[in-house]
Amino acid sequence: MIAALLLAVVLFLLSLASHLVFLQRGAALLNHRDDMLARLAIALIVLASHLLVAIYFALGFWLGSELGLGGFKDIPSMDWMDYFYFSLVNMTTLGLGDIYPTEHLRSLTGIQALTGFALISCSAQLFWKMMMKGEGK
Repeated sequence: MIAALLLAVVLFLLSLASHLVFLQRGAALLNHRDDMLARLAIALIVLASHLLVAIYFALGFWLGSELGLGGFKDIPSMDWMDYFYFSLVNMTTLGLGDIYPTEHLRSLTGIQALTGFALISCSAQLFWKMMMKGEGK
């Protein structure tokens, strides 16, 4: 359990740090330019950041499986797309339940959902800033 929690904390910190860098780049672009092309670029920056975080956690689920921290119920072998799909569904807090972890990997799942919620909230703040800046024109 301790290994799974440590893995989750490392992934949380890595995700938060990289997401903040992406958002800072987006905010800098917004401060420099405020046109439709810049806004679309910012949206792509945010999307890229969230996809990167999903990849971090997909790698974490794979590593946790390899280290014997748990597996996935009713799925004999997961491939890369399964890990990424599960990570993306979990990060968005959608949680479809068609794939779910067992044993200590469950703690990683909960921390990823919390991470996803926090990062989506941060992204929403940048989008709000874009909308309010556009209203002032």
